[in-house]
Amino acid sequence: MKIQPVIMSGGSGTRLWPLSRRSHPKQFLNLVSDHSLFQDTVLRLSGDADLFSSPLIIAGKDHAALVEKQLAQIGVKAADIILEPCPRNTAAVAAVAAAWTASENPDALALLAPADHHIEDTASFHSAIKDGAIAASNGRIVTFGIKPTHPHTGYGYIQSGDDYCKNVFEVAAFKEKPDRKTAETYIAKGGFYWNAGLFLFHADAMLTELDHHAGEISKAAKQSLEKCGTIGTAKILDNTIFSQCPSDSVDYAIMEKTDKAAIIAPVDIGWSDIGSWSEANSEDGDHVVADCQNLTIRSDGPMISAVGVEDLIIVATGDAVLVARKDSAQDVRKIVDELKRRGREDLL
Repeated sequence: MKIQPVIMSGGSGTRLWPLSRRSHPKQFLNLVSDHSLFQDTVLRLSGDADLFSSPLIIAGKDHAALVEKQLAQIGVKAADIILEPCPRNTAAVAAVAAAWTASENPDALALLAPADHHIEDTASFHSAIKDGAIAASNGRIVTFGIKPTHPHTGYGYIQSGDDYCKNVFEVAAFKEKPDRKTAETYIAKGGFYWNAGLFLFHADAMLTELDHHAGEISKAAKQSLEKCGTIGTAKILDNTIFSQCPSDSVDYAIMEKTDKAAIIAPVDIGWSDIGSWSEANSEDGDHVVADCQNLTIRSDGPMISAVGVEDLIIVATGDAVLVARKDSAQDVRKIVDELKRRGREDLL
């Protein structure tokens, strides 16, 4: 059974400011390789024609040109590009993806994947997908449990339960982002995995669970797709209908309510959501540093120089400079919040 990749490209990446902006968010930036995160995700889910169908891209309406340009750069043709007129979180995306797949590729399993995550080990990822496909073919909605490397407090956790099939388990519980002590308890106990926001399912199974647990989301998403318009070669969901769709995540709307949830675990693939500058690579630029340790330096303009500092993030653009300690990387969004409060749309 083939896999229908559905690449969710609607994120804003506020913690990657000032490089990540509304007009060019983090998924379209080269943060860990010579390709953007979006391009790496597409390539990761396009390299095996026996396993994958051509990808479906679901993105924000303002990024249509970026999506088409970056697809052309890597020589990949999408099965379709669907644009959201406004953001409505991942449950609505799952509903649109399931409805599209049921119509256009009904024999496939849909794999819902964020465009802005990094995976080092593609072969192991593909192996995990194949393991999960057995459960998904039997009507399960399968999530991926990433093997934790440390007690991370920025990720949600999933607790595995009884065995279902090879490397797949029932889901015992979903856990919110924990404090440090709780995360340490999870790691020590075992059976707890990072929630990667990846989902594998048959379209009919997802639509059935959406209708049962999130009927308003299901109805609005399907109707907005049925009445979609076009922008160039892309489809755009009907704004009047889609804007009335409730905003909720797949986890809250479906996974925490359904009795069809399963988890592939442990998935050891070198995964990161690149949620902050502490997880991005420092660029090899013409920068000058002396007596410094553990710096992340990025610039799309001026040369950066630093002397006698450590554990810092320094990011420069043509109109803004960010300096932050690495242990405060998650707080960069506070800068974005303050810019919004000041009405500085030119910097967002």
